[in-house]
Amino acid sequence: MDGKLTIRQWVAIAFLLRLLVMPFTLHGDLLHINKYPYFLSHGDWHVYEKAASDGVNYYPPLALIFISAYQFLAQFLFPPFESFLRSIAENGFDSVLSFDNLFFSLFLMKVPYLFFDGMLLSVGWKLLPNDEERRTFTVFWAVNPLAIYAPYMMGQIDLVPAFFTVLACYYSLQKGRGNLACLSIAGGCLFKVFPIIFLPLVVLVGGRNLKDYARLALVAIVPVALVYGGFYWISGKAVFKMFLDLSYNFDASQSLRILLLRVVQAGVYALVAVHILFARQGEIDCPLLIDYFLLIFLAVGGGLVLGVTQYWLWFIPFAILHAQRQPQRRAVFYVLLALIFLGGLRSRPAALGIFAPLNPEFFLSLPALQDATGFLFNQGTYDIVIDLATKAVLLSMAVVILKSLYGSAHFNFDWRRIIAR
Repeated sequence: MDGKLTIRQWVAIAFLLRLLVMPFTLHGDLLHINKYPYFLSHGDWHVYEKAASDGVNYYPPLALIFISAYQFLAQFLFPPFESFLRSIAENGFDSVLSFDNLFFSLFLMKVPYLFFDGMLLSVGWKLLPNDEERRTFTVFWAVNPLAIYAPYMMGQIDLVPAFFTVLACYYSLQKGRGNLACLSIAGGCLFKVFPIIFLPLVVLVGGRNLKDYARLALVAIVPVALVYGGFYWISGKAVFKMFLDLSYNFDASQSLRILLLRVVQAGVYALVAVHILFARQGEIDCPLLIDYFLLIFLAVGGGLVLGVTQYWLWFIPFAILHAQRQPQRRAVFYVLLALIFLGGLRSRPAALGIFAPLNPEFFLSLPALQDATGFLFNQGTYDIVIDLATKAVLLSMAVVILKSLYGSAHFNFDWRRIIAR
């Protein structure tokens, strides 16, 4: 024995840390996520119309169906849970903190995330060649503050599509499993839209010619189109409201900065695509594929709003898998995590106020990061500095990975391979 904790012990620590915060933390996002599925669980399918009339978006249809099905089952195990959900749906969020069974209701809302958390760990282990690397991955994931904060404190659903994205990476490595990789992307897109950015990557890795590319793309697109089509038939254009409000829509006329960002993002994706096409047959192994996925996120991450902390959970599994291969890469990973929280924990409800279920008056009175930074610095300048520092880290990571890819033996520039396709 080397005195190190085993994988099972770290898994136990991971779930203990999550269980400790689940009943005692609350963010408005958790209530929003659970409000509209309540109507579906009671037979009202016009959910997207309700959300649109309230002036808000709701998540893609599979998220709606999954959460409503879970609520339907959970209320039989714990009847007061139904009263809690009804109070949210009918009376809004103001009276939530005074609910008699608040702690257990908050716990129940977050229980589904534990399943996907465990599944993500399981798939992550399958991507790694030995127990030592699996143990390192488990340690990084177990105590990762973002993996705890976003799902189990904020109650955000991003852990679920993150799992489907990692699953797509795993299936992309399995010969003849390209269909399952594309279906995984489709599953993720039906919880949150972002996995669609990885579809071209998965198609290029899984296909060998144009016919394969078209077939694999359809495997992902058709299920998504059918599900959205069904809800469009019910709710009309309200089901597409979130697409109209996405913050990263392309509008070159609005900002030259946005245009330059999109050009860089497209350039990075093109470099990844070229590397896939010219990679030597059979040499797209796990570390290489992880670098592909991470590069795509690094490019997209430059356009994300730093203050929306949960978005950064999308890349955490790939960043861990990448960083653990070489210890010197871990420092950059830690710096990026710090910048995410320095840019994200601005408001009191998102900072210590997230513990309001324990004592609303006390925890919501505690200062947030923005209170301190606004006092010490010019807040606008601080936000710009943190944003630029984050973009600099993302860019440096992308440059290092691209340099490694194009300087490796994996790359073989041979036009005959493209012609053969």
